[in-house]
Amino acid sequence: MRIIHSFVLIAIALSAITQTACNLISSSAPTATPTVAGVQPPIGVATSQPSPISASPAAPTPGADAGTTPTKVAFAVATETPARAPATVTSTSAPRPAAPTGKIAYSISTTPDDDPQFRSIWVANADGSNPRTLITYAWSPVFSPDGKQIAYYGKPRSAPEGMYVANADGGNPVLALNDATACCFNWSRDGAWIVYTDSTVKTRPGGPIKLLKMDGLYKTITDLKVTGSNPVFSPDGKLIAYSGGEPNTTTLGIMVAPTDGSGAARVLTRDNGGNPHWSPDGRHIVYQAPSDDQHRQVFVVNADGSGRRRLTNGRGNDIQPIYSRDGNLIFYRSDQNGTSWAIFVMNADGSNPRRLIANTPPHDKYWGWESLSVAP
Repeated sequence: MRIIHSFVLIAIALSAITQTACNLISSSAPTATPTVAGVQPPIGVATSQPSPISASPAAPTPGADAGTTPTKVAFAVATETPARAPATVTSTSAPRPAAPTGKIAYSISTTPDDDPQFRSIWVANADGSNPRTLITYAWSPVFSPDGKQIAYYGKPRSAPEGMYVANADGGNPVLALNDATACCFNWSRDGAWIVYTDSTVKTRPGGPIKLLKMDGLYKTITDLKVTGSNPVFSPDGKLIAYSGGEPNTTTLGIMVAPTDGSGAARVLTRDNGGNPHWSPDGRHIVYQAPSDDQHRQVFVVNADGSGRRRLTNGRGNDIQPIYSRDGNLIFYRSDQNGTSWAIFVMNADGSNPRRLIANTPPHDKYWGWESLSVAP
């Protein structure tokens, strides 16, 4: 009995020692694999196995071993997640320019002859689609600000020549200015006035610049006491820009003058520039001027005369520039380095030029004074 009792005491002592050792090991040994933050292993799964990872995995716990299985799986899933691909594409892809909207009018001449039967006004969608003849025996079109009417120079059969105003579709033409030397029209933004050049010589546009009131009577004419060609209203109607000469000099370029008739002209450029057109916000004027090789190119200048910059760099003539209604684009006509005439559009900063309408020849002698026009 004493021997059995002794064995029992020894067994109890050994069991106590074993339990103490296990407790010490359990409290001091590190976890084999860290648990991903915020994700608890499911019941019955050992912590040394990968934990389930959501579509947007949390970052591994700081200080965790990057070589453990859970970390490798997390990175593999993140790389293959489709949601990340669009972000990469968006950050590296340049935005596409918006397609031009509205419509554009222009003159076409099929012969250098001055006979009006070979001159006509065409219109197309501003993206270049659906070009079509609008008015025959006519040229120099300009849309009204709301796009509902169009003014132009016409010489219809058995009718006086001068400035006509018609519906935007060419219907119901009315003689507004019975003047065979008038040219180069532009509508004020409120639709109340048309500014024009009363040329002294019919075959060479240029002369006193005047205003015609669009009140249905067409009797009120105001002389602005400046001389030049291609006058255009500023957006607020307080100024005109035009191609003219500096008084008492032979210098030609872009000028501005008030519409109050005071004749107080101011010089913007001295580069023989012509065909100016204001940006819709009134901050810039785009125009054509000779480059070093004497071909015409498109330039832009700030409304105060600063910041002159060239926008086109062709080896031919890029002419008749005009802003889109929102100011983001510039339309112009180009002879495509002397090959054939076409209408182009580019971004307002001169980037991304592209052809819209092919086969659009202007008059051989008057292309420097003809203009494009856009409407909503």
